[in-house]
Amino acid sequence: MNCVQYYEQPPSYEKFLHHHLIPNLPALIGPSLTAEWEATKSWVTVEQDKSDSNRSRRIPNYEHLRTIYGSCKVQVADCNDRYFTDQKRSEMTFDDFVDLWQKDTGKSRFYLKDWHFVQARPEIKAYEVPKIFEDDWLNGYWVGRKMADGSEDDYRFSYMGGDGTFTPFHADVYRSYSWSSNICGVKKWTLFRPGQEHLYKNKRGDLVYDIRNVDPLEFPDFERAERIVLYQKAGETLFVPSGWFHQVENLGPTISINHNWTNSTNVEKTFESLANDLVDVRHAIDNLEDEMSPLEFVEQCQDLLHVHSGWHWKLFIEIAQSAVDRAGEESRPGREFEYECLRRVIKKMEDNEPLLIKYFEYKSLDCLDQLKHTIKYGL
Repeated sequence: MNCVQYYEQPPSYEKFLHHHLIPNLPALIGPSLTAEWEATKSWVTVEQDKSDSNRSRRIPNYEHLRTIYGSCKVQVADCNDRYFTDQKRSEMTFDDFVDLWQKDTGKSRFYLKDWHFVQARPEIKAYEVPKIFEDDWLNGYWVGRKMADGSEDDYRFSYMGGDGTFTPFHADVYRSYSWSSNICGVKKWTLFRPGQEHLYKNKRGDLVYDIRNVDPLEFPDFERAERIVLYQKAGETLFVPSGWFHQVENLGPTISINHNWTNSTNVEKTFESLANDLVDVRHAIDNLEDEMSPLEFVEQCQDLLHVHSGWHWKLFIEIAQSAVDRAGEESRPGREFEYECLRRVIKKMEDNEPLLIKYFEYKSLDCLDQLKHTIKYGL
């Protein structure tokens, strides 16, 4: 595949399911999908092109955004300051971020990333989740749910930054799907299909950080990796499938709204991501295994997996249970399809963790039994 399917009008859910979700292929959808969003109408303003009076462009409506979000705390990345595999971040108010943004002349360096903007102002209805993306097990579980410390979580984000700001080379968390709608500006995406991961690493196993500046001696195989380059314009929405590595660069002042999500069509990839994280956790503490009982070691690994990845098997099962409890919703592939995907995952989970059932009994947890019962009897 050397191009991305473009749709002037949003495809039907059935077409999207069979042409993109199940085969795990990207899609770019035209501005009609976002035309009626409040963000599309009020987050931007029109600026005349100084070099051509007949041309105009949409730019951020900075003052309007300040009135809504000015006092909100945000995390801002410095794109000139690498921090391990990401960029160094600092906390500031949205007002302070916009001050930095508006001072930019030429290339920008400060990028508001991964901002849970819906949590910040839940009364603001800036957008509607498109029908083709509604089957969302992550946000379906987390939205409105309090964590143990009273805080909330979700996978609904906004990104805002000036010309030249970028997100380093990566694949999305939990090998989730993502969709990204550009409110204004242009994003340059470079996408890499799955199955080439061995080309992205050096001898130490470190991943390429910035595909625009790769040392051929350190990463001698990277240039062999197949890639797709596309330019996402204002109003367009890109579907990024599971496990597709990518790098994103903003061209001009850019705002986007994004979701990460998983469902039955990629739940096995999400499971495999978590299983790989568990292998890393086990290796990190394998020196302690002889000092614990087998069940104590399983418990320690699960606790550390939760810290390391934000998930463990119990939470994974609870998210799946929450999804099957909502069976019958529109824009889903069908109950039996979902059940069969989960049967395969449960078998892999039990094979991967032979003591899993005993561990759940040890902790008096019935989540796995409940999920298996639901799948068996369709309740």
